[in-house]
Amino acid sequence: MAAATRLFHLLLLTLLAGAAVLSPVAAARDVPAEPVLVATAGYPVVVGDATEPSAYEMLERFGFPKGILPVGVTGYTLRRSDGAFQVFMDRDCEFEVDGGYKLTYQRTISGTVAGGSIRDLRGVSVKIFFVNWGIDQVLMADADHLMFYVGPLSQAFTADNFEESPQCRCRGMLDGARAGVAAM
Repeated sequence: MAAATRLFHLLLLTLLAGAAVLSPVAAARDVPAEPVLVATAGYPVVVGDATEPSAYEMLERFGFPKGILPVGVTGYTLRRSDGAFQVFMDRDCEFEVDGGYKLTYQRTISGTVAGGSIRDLRGVSVKIFFVNWGIDQVLMADADHLMFYVGPLSQAFTADNFEESPQCRCRGMLDGARAGVAAM
């Protein structure tokens, strides 16, 4: 009998926990969602009567050169109210930049963008001393320089390194790498 009582209490606890989790979700459905810009394949998308910019064009609108994103963007989302974004790629990729740094992009990159500033960046790392360090933020220091921050450390690169989007290579492959172009 004691085992049946414990089973009943466990079942009741499980049902109550499930109800607590579902209640905020149900309430959230009643609130209209904030508009989010969504584009696919990295190219402009026609939504209604307007053409939405590609991820590369959107970067330029925020004051960044398009080359901080590698070739291979399949889509992105951007919440215009606060600049929160996600960029989607067809696969993880890596390439080397000036100075021998190896950058790695995950399939999904996220952060917050505003004029000349990308903060809370996730999904982009740089290999320094055999360790991959996440790049936290990218700032346009001036018209000719970008600053990349890894925690309290920073490195400046000239903006002309970012005129063209670099070609990704599959992780671990050495062929097809394109050096000399830095990224986000």
